[in-house]
Amino acid sequence: MAILTAAAVSTVSTAVAAPLRVWIRVVVTELALIALGAGAYLAVSAGAADRADAATANAAALVRIEAALGLDVERSLAAWWAADATRAALANAYYVAAHFAVPVVIFGLLALCRPDAYRRYRTAFVAASLLGVAVSWIWPTAPPRLVGGFADAPVISGAENPYAAFPSMHVGWAVWAALAVTALTARWWLRTLAWLHAIVTSMDVLVTGHHWALDVVGGVLAALAGVAVARGWERFAGNRT
Repeated sequence: MAILTAAAVSTVSTAVAAPLRVWIRVVVTELALIALGAGAYLAVSAGAADRADAATANAAALVRIEAALGLDVERSLAAWWAADATRAALANAYYVAAHFAVPVVIFGLLALCRPDAYRRYRTAFVAASLLGVAVSWIWPTAPPRLVGGFADAPVISGAENPYAAFPSMHVGWAVWAALAVTALTARWWLRTLAWLHAIVTSMDVLVTGHHWALDVVGGVLAALAGVAVARGWERFAGNRT
């Protein structure tokens, strides 16, 4: 009986240890990816102060392009929105809070409800974010609030890169969230809510003076590129097995 009991205990221990090792490996991998993204962002942010002149010149070029396309709406939108202090405060609060809260919720839902889709949208998120960091390093752009004629809205933190207006990763992350929710559920109201968040975020970054209209377009393209990279990686990994 003692031998059987010892064998049973050994079997249970092995059964528990195996999934535990898997979870540890998953957690370490995810933390490494987060560290990679955070490290890249902080590295770019550290040199931001030395690129103010280039960022301002690039913003001026962006404004000229918008004017030619009839998209230079930021100043009028920001002035109209800022006329109501409560409305302005709500927009700034949404800008700061939703940017981080929504991705955390989406990642949690994917991990719990659709683990099969988790890796795709994690890879898409990382790819889109790194693309945004790379573009903002190559082509730093000052936001409207630092160009003049706009109320200076609060930044997210002291580590924020003030010259990373293009592309808008607030919009990029919001569109990524909407795409992930569309894959996560067939419920129309959840999908509608997710896309409303993307639309509200796109308007929010304009009325708060944090981004230009073309920054919004850039954010959408970054999110779509991230998903394309994730799908391409899945096909590549599948062909290797």
